[in-house]
Amino acid sequence: MELKVRENNEMVAVLEVAGVNAAFLNSLRRTLLSQVPKLAIDDVTIYDNTSALFDEMVAHRLGLLPVPTDLNQFVRRNECTTCNGEGCSNCTVLYTLSKEGPCMVYSGDLTPAADQKFRIVDPKVPIVKLLEGQRVMLEAGAVLGTGAEHAKWQAVTAVGYTEFPVVKINGDLSQQALERVQRTAPPGALAVEGGSVRVLDPVKAVTFLRSLKELQPEAPIEITYEPNRWILTVETDGSLSPVAALRRAVSILMEKLKWVEAETPKLKLPEQAA
Repeated sequence: MELKVRENNEMVAVLEVAGVNAAFLNSLRRTLLSQVPKLAIDDVTIYDNTSALFDEMVAHRLGLLPVPTDLNQFVRRNECTTCNGEGCSNCTVLYTLSKEGPCMVYSGDLTPAADQKFRIVDPKVPIVKLLEGQRVMLEAGAVLGTGAEHAKWQAVTAVGYTEFPVVKINGDLSQQALERVQRTAPPGALAVEGGSVRVLDPVKAVTFLRSLKELQPEAPIEITYEPNRWILTVETDGSLSPVAALRRAVSILMEKLKWVEAETPKLKLPEQAA
């Protein structure tokens, strides 16, 4: 398998992947969606809530906030041998919140009880609006879980793959097409050189050229796809970086494949009568 990084930041990674088939990438996609753990608020103790929202709605909104996750620091609460599931620093991140109106309560108002590195990734997520005299006071605990249990523990917000395009322009485009390329083509996708167009990046150019071909069927544009080469896109909410999520997903997937490999020889075909 060959990898080439096209884009990588705290929330989005775009990779070129070669030497694998769609079945492997789909297994990786499903693992990212359902098996990679992350922290999310699961326990909420509300001491006072005189806002317009019910306690359950406030707790629901808290559960969907992006909590910074260090997969090497925490264990699942039901597997914690330190507290036996009661909640401790090895399995739980505690937050406090106390606000009085008039104001908007944002995710950034949640204060980590211990380390400030666990402040909510996006501090501007609105939770509830408080009017004059209204108040919210609560404690919350974030624990590890997976997307198979609840969407709030889903490590990625979007993941998908597409075939790697091969784009050819076999001749000169019309003046109208050239003007369209200069005016609306994605930056870094195409270059106009005299009366011809050169493809700089087929991945950026393919959608634009496909739409151009639909508008002008006579345009000498040919679009095919390279076998066993793909564009993989992974997007998270910031709780985990795309690279961390991918590494854990590959680790989980490889462990499952090793188990299948070890168990397969134990299978016996049903005996057939002579």
